[in-house]
Amino acid sequence: MATPLLEVRNVFQSFPGSGDGSVEILHDINLEIREREVVAILGPSGCGKSTLLRAIIGLEEPTSGQILYRGQVQVGLNPSTALVFQNFALFPWLTVQQNVEVGLLHLALGNAEREKRLHRVIESMGLAGSEEAYPKELSGGMKQRVGLARALAVEPEILCMDEPFSALDVLTSETLRNEIIDLYTRKDSPVNSILMVTHSISEGVFMATRLVVMGAHPGTIRAVLDNPLPYPRDEHHPDFLALNQKLHTLITQTMLPAEPMPTTVAVEGQLPIQSIPNVSLGSAIGLLEVMENEGGMELFELARLVGFELSQLLLVVKTAELLRWVTTPGGRVEMTGEGRQFLAADVNVRKHLLNTRLRSLFVFDLVIQLLRQSENDEVDETVILSQFTLTFPHERPLRILRTVIGWARYAELFKYSSTRKVFYGLHKPGAPTR
Repeated sequence: MATPLLEVRNVFQSFPGSGDGSVEILHDINLEIREREVVAILGPSGCGKSTLLRAIIGLEEPTSGQILYRGQVQVGLNPSTALVFQNFALFPWLTVQQNVEVGLLHLALGNAEREKRLHRVIESMGLAGSEEAYPKELSGGMKQRVGLARALAVEPEILCMDEPFSALDVLTSETLRNEIIDLYTRKDSPVNSILMVTHSISEGVFMATRLVVMGAHPGTIRAVLDNPLPYPRDEHHPDFLALNQKLHTLITQTMLPAEPMPTTVAVEGQLPIQSIPNVSLGSAIGLLEVMENEGGMELFELARLVGFELSQLLLVVKTAELLRWVTTPGGRVEMTGEGRQFLAADVNVRKHLLNTRLRSLFVFDLVIQLLRQSENDEVDETVILSQFTLTFPHERPLRILRTVIGWARYAELFKYSSTRKVFYGLHKPGAPTR
């Protein structure tokens, strides 16, 4: 058998946690990236997909294990890879051409070759005529085209993409997905293989030749599925829909197992360490509104009813489950008595119920304890962020912060000043303010 293009062997990744402990993000990951394939990594939020991608590129060194490129142990950044970011990551003070050229600065190229590559990649990504534009002048789709052009300019053997379409509208995403597959299937394409992280199951089935499903807490590989469907792919073909359904089932079992495995770290006398989904309370309350009329529903039926991607709906369901508004027996979503009580209550009673519930969740208790320890009933945002970073090193602390602020404001648990960047005004659950 030919040597894989890239191998991940027994990789573990841990980061410092609260106190003297550590949090394991990746657990014994083994994966191959072969010649001429598109690999999509899917899984629930927080399962370590992006962490694994960064380790593969060489942006992070694994705690243990090895990453081999063409049979040789990889040390540091892999120059044969290039990364396309979710948030474009463009330099706002540089023009389109200058942003694309950034990727070529470390290569030993003559001026003529550099100009040739720049012209070719700008032309191929539909950026001709916009060379002198600055990022602020571009739409989201055009910004991502610049990000793709910058990555492609170095002619990587492995093009890596971290949820590259999640910040784009549906039509722009569809266009770019097709263009990347067209690029990959071209005989003269400089890209050998593609490795992508995505939250969208249908996107993975549309693009990938192999699909990797990860589980969470810690991140593990639950399944690897081959996708034999020929390009171009028809999203309405029975074989496409069947593979889509199979992946739905796998990911649902990962996030909503029949017998949940402990995913938190419990310390005697303390709340279990657990994060919260990056979901608005409005979405979770909207789910209750739907469930009130429907009673219990199968998860797939619910996804079709509300028009959500399964991965997106799962986060909303997990939020409602965390707040004890729903249960999920056997892949069904059913309202609880607490959910019905919340939905039937007026706004002040809702605030009281939610205020009480949030106090039993670790991230809110963490803020509450810091407020109680403060002499002036205020805690700077940076203190909270540092605690979130230490406790949840595999997540984005700013996302947790924004979610905590939104939920706490609704429940009138504590206040946050966006001008002074401080938390303050802790309220008791028995007396929500008006």
